[in-house]
Amino acid sequence: MNDTFNTQAWLIGGAGRSGKTTLANSLQAHSRTISGFPLEGVFHVYLQRRFPFFRYQRLRLLTEYMNRPRYVDALRTRVERPRDHLEIDADTLAEDLPDSIDNPIGLFAWLLDRYAVNQGKKGWAVFDLLPELRYTAYRKLVPGVKLVVMQRSPEEAVTEALFWRAYPETPKDRRRRLQNLLFQWCLSRKVTEQHRLRYPKDVVVFSVNALTRGDPSELSRMAYTFDMDIDAVRGAFDFKLPFSYHATEGFRGPDGVMHKLLSEEELKGIANAVAGKFSRWDLTLLLSLAPRAPVLVRGLGDFLLYPGTIVRRRLNGSRQRVADAAAGIRLRLRAQS
Repeated sequence: MNDTFNTQAWLIGGAGRSGKTTLANSLQAHSRTISGFPLEGVFHVYLQRRFPFFRYQRLRLLTEYMNRPRYVDALRTRVERPRDHLEIDADTLAEDLPDSIDNPIGLFAWLLDRYAVNQGKKGWAVFDLLPELRYTAYRKLVPGVKLVVMQRSPEEAVTEALFWRAYPETPKDRRRRLQNLLFQWCLSRKVTEQHRLRYPKDVVVFSVNALTRGDPSELSRMAYTFDMDIDAVRGAFDFKLPFSYHATEGFRGPDGVMHKLLSEEELKGIANAVAGKFSRWDLTLLLSLAPRAPVLVRGLGDFLLYPGTIVRRRLNGSRQRVADAAAGIRLRLRAQS
């Protein structure tokens, strides 16, 4: 194992609106050993980029990452950056960088190690966009990293994400958006189950539904896993989930009133997808391949549902690779001059 990294490192995964941010905040407030980082890690963004002459780009990348904005409210009006939560600047940090760090994910893990040390903790946890899909790659880049996946009932997770920021309205492409959210939920579950079989000591799953209803077993498991008092865990999850679902009454909206936000056909489609029968045969076929090639499956699923958006993202990704390559060459030449 590479001693560069703190072995008590956690990635927080799960489908959207499943309690990832709540877990990170509760760890920051109550864990005796783990610091929960309050912003999204965005590791997935940098895993897809390429950095020629990485050694010469480390300061550039560290500076970019620490200044990268993250929205921290539903209306996307408030922004925070990693630098807001670190008590040191990128230039000073770079002076202590170990020579062994040769990739962006390792660089950010090292940065979070420094964050944990400053907090007086032995490790850290950071949430990201479906890190379970890339967990095998992360294990190679950050030896010892573990995975915790927050899960929520598919009806609630899909509905809250569908109405997120727009309640009581939904997107104009409601049907396609719902399919995409449901596809991601199913993909996360299938890949997570595969990881639990393959890495039983390093992957743990919690139900946010069980935690918020005060299930003693779930509360106890979380308290034990992250070295917290059970009363602290109970307090952190003592709230009513937005868009909680009741089979006969529907969903509790932000206004506290029960609404039939999904049609019977949509609810049936969710139940069928969870049972392995997606409404689209191509998505059903993709999900059957998920345990073997999760990143590829996610990419193909996105392309089938949003081809125009994916083409634009790939063009932007190509431009970014050109920029990263140019930066690497420029910085190397500068260092050798």
